[in-house]
Amino acid sequence: MTSFDPRLLNRRQRNNLINGLIYPRPIAWVSTVASDGTRNLAPFSFFNAFSFNPPTVGVSPGSRQGIPKDTLANVRATGEFVVNLVSASLADTANSTSAELGPEVDEWDLAGVTPIASETVAPARVQQAPAALECRVHQIIELGADEPSNSLVIGRVLRVHVLADVLDEHYLPRPEALDLVGRMGGDLWAHTRQQFVLPRPSRH
Repeated sequence: MTSFDPRLLNRRQRNNLINGLIYPRPIAWVSTVASDGTRNLAPFSFFNAFSFNPPTVGVSPGSRQGIPKDTLANVRATGEFVVNLVSASLADTANSTSAELGPEVDEWDLAGVTPIASETVAPARVQQAPAALECRVHQIIELGADEPSNSLVIGRVLRVHVLADVLDEHYLPRPEALDLVGRMGGDLWAHTRQQFVLPRPSRH
């Protein structure tokens, strides 16, 4: 087995190592609104759920050349965001909004998706997404010390939107109905269509 001190690797090497080891990572297609009303839509694979009581998720946008990405700047300014989940049919569309785009480009128009008004926050949600989580910022943790890095945005889920045919009678989502995708290392993505059942051990 080979061992590394990741601090001794360059930025690209660290990115390849961590992203290639920790997978599949779910995709948060995050919609935000700037203080002046400018809207933004961008995908992030540094995303997961951390609690169901209270419902809490985290997403970790970064910076480019020391300048915070629009998503992070908007979340800091307004304290609100929406996580739209990405199905296989939306993978190409969501990925198109990850490009380094100028501020004059509207990612919603670029992606050709439909904004639908949220109920508790200002950012719209993506109508075509199989599920969406309206969130308000609980805490933002800066992860970088000596160089620009990501920020961990922890959000409380205020409202959940799910396609009508996704949930069973116990509110358990059916994976085949969601058909979500995830990120792996490099340009690799993954489907979630193959699963296996592994019950938790029961108490004796």
